[in-house]
Amino acid sequence: MTYGGRDGVASLHLIESALARAYSGYHRSIARKAAATLHSLVGNHGFVDGNKRTAWLLVEILIDRSGYFLNIPDDEPIDDLVVAVATGQIDFDALTLWFKDRLVRQ
Repeated sequence: MTYGGRDGVASLHLIESALARAYSGYHRSIARKAAATLHSLVGNHGFVDGNKRTAWLLVEILIDRSGYFLNIPDDEPIDDLVVAVATGQIDFDALTLWFKDRLVRQ
């Protein structure tokens, strides 16, 4: 992923909505919370720029603070996953399974 670009918030409501989705009560497992956070932040476009990078960073923080880490092979670039979410090539259920298959308790 590249870094830099325009800064700013396009819609605070979209950011708040995306963050709240993971804690709505429907997403009890960490895999579902991570998927909901990534899916919503990438899809809502609450920031002027950097939505995908910010979404991934928040997912990493969520996973770490929940006592897990992601076991991701070196030949599996994260940016490919995040772009697949952004372009609709991976849906929420498939994303949840992706996280479930890679989450390891610390």
